[in-house]
Amino acid sequence: MYDRFVPELAERLAAAGFLSAREEAEQLQRAAGGDERLLASLAGRRLAGEPLAWIVGGAELCGRWVRVEAGVYVPRPHTEALALRAAERLPAGGIAVDVCTGSGAVAAVVADRRPGATVLATDVDERAVACARANGIDARAGDLFGPLPAALRGRVDVVTAVVPYVPTRELRSLQRDTFAFESARAYDGGPDGTAVLRRALAGAAAVLRAGGAALLELGGDQAGLLEPELDRLGFAAASVLSDSDGDVRGIEATLARRGVG
Repeated sequence: MYDRFVPELAERLAAAGFLSAREEAEQLQRAAGGDERLLASLAGRRLAGEPLAWIVGGAELCGRWVRVEAGVYVPRPHTEALALRAAERLPAGGIAVDVCTGSGAVAAVVADRRPGATVLATDVDERAVACARANGIDARAGDLFGPLPAALRGRVDVVTAVVPYVPTRELRSLQRDTFAFESARAYDGGPDGTAVLRRALAGAAAVLRAGGAALLELGGDQAGLLEPELDRLGFAAASVLSDSDGDVRGIEATLARRGVG
């Protein structure tokens, strides 16, 4: 009966609008470990809209399984290109900082690919900091770059940031169950979505060395909106990071000159 429950569950998930229904059903099956009652309970939570990562205990990013505790922002597949590019930009013995780290997923991918580098992370949410630490990341509690040692100023090679960047007016268009479980704080980027992005850019300009890179996740026309800010802060022209569908997912900007702000 247990084996028959999985395809039935996949059908129920698909009917409820979950796009990766078969894969999700299989993850729920593994998490249940052969317990039919537990599987039914886990399935009920997912059908109610609870994030899958919270139910099964984690998610995968760039092939790495990352622990994700309940209440912590779940890493998304569209962040993979940013994480991989950050690892490419980071020297073997360099320094990387990941702000708004959440579970520490991006930092973990970078650290895995550059084991000789120093990777630090920050988040305002104590739950996220604890989760990132459980994933092996040196995470500090606080706003953006505030928790970093002053000695890092001007020495960082790579900054990554997946900050809230959804324009406030567009929050209502997110999946209907999102805010039944998650906080708007993880998504709300202000009127045009760039409020936190601009603060992250300014902080990155302060800690990066000349030639260092800032990689920020964003969407829509936000790359264009940030162009004047990038120039003012001393960044060279940014390149756009796109997904396989051609949608804009982030920017990569190199700091050309320091001491601007």
